[in-house]
Amino acid sequence: MASPTHIVVCGPPKPKNAPSFSGFCQKLEVFLRHSGVSYELRDAYPDKGPKKKVPFAEITHGGRTVTVPDSHFIIRYLIENDIIKDPDNTAELTPEQKADSRAFQAYIEETLYPAVCYERWFIPENYKATTREAFGDVPFLLRPFLGWFFRRKITSVLWSAGMGRHSWEEVQALQKEAFEALEIKLRKHKYFYGDDSPSRIDLTVYGFLANILATEGNPNFAGMILKSPFLSYFVKQMTTMHFPEYKALLEKVEGAFSSGG
Repeated sequence: MASPTHIVVCGPPKPKNAPSFSGFCQKLEVFLRHSGVSYELRDAYPDKGPKKKVPFAEITHGGRTVTVPDSHFIIRYLIENDIIKDPDNTAELTPEQKADSRAFQAYIEETLYPAVCYERWFIPENYKATTREAFGDVPFLLRPFLGWFFRRKITSVLWSAGMGRHSWEEVQALQKEAFEALEIKLRKHKYFYGDDSPSRIDLTVYGFLANILATEGNPNFAGMILKSPFLSYFVKQMTTMHFPEYKALLEKVEGAFSSGG
């Protein structure tokens, strides 16, 4: 008898009842939670993965287990192998809407999220908050080394990608542009393409917004979200639907939403 379908998501240690410190890990978990497939989380750092990045997943189905790296390709594998349903098909997106969603996904993952990581790791006061949250359970003497190691690695990646070459003022401008685009998309409906069912882009955007709101390391963009009734409501409804155990996140967005942003 073949083993039941099960997925092990490998990524950095996740806080209890809170979003992951990795936006891409949180994005993947949103897809899994939405689909109802059996999964578990396993602590792992990037150097353990096939591509030296997280997340990567061990997927057991049809009597075999395969390891797939990268959130995009994990989700693609799950859909192509009929392990989860394609949210775009469930939401009945047109080919044009699917194309628009792919472009917007790239914008969020390749521009907004790097801009948020810049805010976390380049700005001294935010760096302190980020390392305190990420390494709070690590022995005290190891924290400075881990903070230095990851800051050096992440800032190097951001510099190579181009985001790290910008000034903080320029990065804030990029964040504002992304915020305005998100507001336009979510101003009229519950989801990007209507009120009935979330599509891939809704799950993706929610994963990153939840990640951003869960930390004190990116106050600039988090503040934009909380001042927006549209984005606050979006995060509130998606959290209630998929992650009701995220009590602190719910309290944060409910407070912003009830006060009108």
